[in-house]
Amino acid sequence: MTLAMMNTHKAFKALQLAGVSDQQAEVMVEIFTEMQQDNALSRADLMKAGEGITGSIKELDVRLTGDIRELDIRLTGAIKDLDVRLSGAIKDIEELKADVKQLKADVATLKTDMRWIKRLLMVMTTTMVIAAIKYIFS
Repeated sequence: MTLAMMNTHKAFKALQLAGVSDQQAEVMVEIFTEMQQDNALSRADLMKAGEGITGSIKELDVRLTGDIRELDIRLTGAIKDLDVRLSGAIKDIEELKADVKQLKADVATLKTDMRWIKRLLMVMTTTMVIAAIKYIFS
């Protein structure tokens, strides 16, 4: 009660400093005091509300713990599935790298073979031209 009276006195002084007339400030403080007393909760009410909150927190904790176990199992399965898929993708990439190396080697071999074919064709052409010239002028 003393605390409430001290607060009402402070409220009255603050309203006066704000420029509210004494009579209006007094009425306002009375209204606020009545509202505060009407809405005042007993200690038992507060204890009961606290117990309800504590019970709700425990219930949520139990629910969350259950959800975390279920979620953990799902995530573990999903991670294993992704690991398997990733391993397969890595294997495919390694095979592609090997195929690219083989293709590069084949292209180099083909270039070399094409040079030999060109040289062989040049020799054959030269031989035929010489034979034709010899036949024409003999």
